[in-house]
Amino acid sequence: MTKKLLPLLSLLIALISFEIKAQKEINSATNDYKNMSELDETPAFPGGIQKFYDFIGANYQTPKIQGLAGKIYVTFIIEKDGSLVDIRVLRDIGYGTGREAIRVLQNCPKWIPGKYKGETVRVLYSLPINIEATEKIEEKIYSVAEVFEKPTYPGGLQNFYKDLSKQFKTPEKVGLKGKLVIAFVIEKDGSIGQTTILKDIGYGTGEEAIRCLKLNKKWIPGKLKDGTAVSTAYSLPVTIQSEN
Repeated sequence: MTKKLLPLLSLLIALISFEIKAQKEINSATNDYKNMSELDETPAFPGGIQKFYDFIGANYQTPKIQGLAGKIYVTFIIEKDGSLVDIRVLRDIGYGTGREAIRVLQNCPKWIPGKYKGETVRVLYSLPINIEATEKIEEKIYSVAEVFEKPTYPGGLQNFYKDLSKQFKTPEKVGLKGKLVIAFVIEKDGSIGQTTILKDIGYGTGEEAIRCLKLNKKWIPGKLKDGTAVSTAYSLPVTIQSEN
């Protein structure tokens, strides 16, 4: 899984925009902290802010939700010893993204604390994390029985077998004959996806059939009732007979 994380500029903007809101979120009983604007030396993550985002990226488990994208905003207090406490979510995008941010921050390495008038102090810190699920979600593969319009080969199955026979190189084996069965996925763009040899007669005949299958024209894909093209599982027999 990959995650897109905001650069330093976005972080600085967010610190200004959300500091006031963050202050209101923190319990008044624990207001012995300083705000970023008051500090002589601001807190820093060891190695810099990019290293912090690298840590987030390596540990954050993004929900596998197709199309999920957005920003979550978190606030926390950096203690005098550099640990993070009172971690809170100001805004999230649902699907547990806020809880996951809290989990990761609870396991974050210690920061270099901020200073005020030469003294190490507790600091209220706010930042955004931009999360986008980039993992490709596997699409459903339909069976022929599930689609409204079955996949078809241009010109029909007779043309399919004709094109296959032009490409197929029959092994030079005397008396070789039989039927092999190949299964494959016709993708929604008509190309051939995953292939499987269900039955062959040996001598590389199954592999040769797969090779020729992929050289043939694109199919007209299967469709749902609303006209949406979908990936469809398909299987066909191929009869082999040696000319010798």
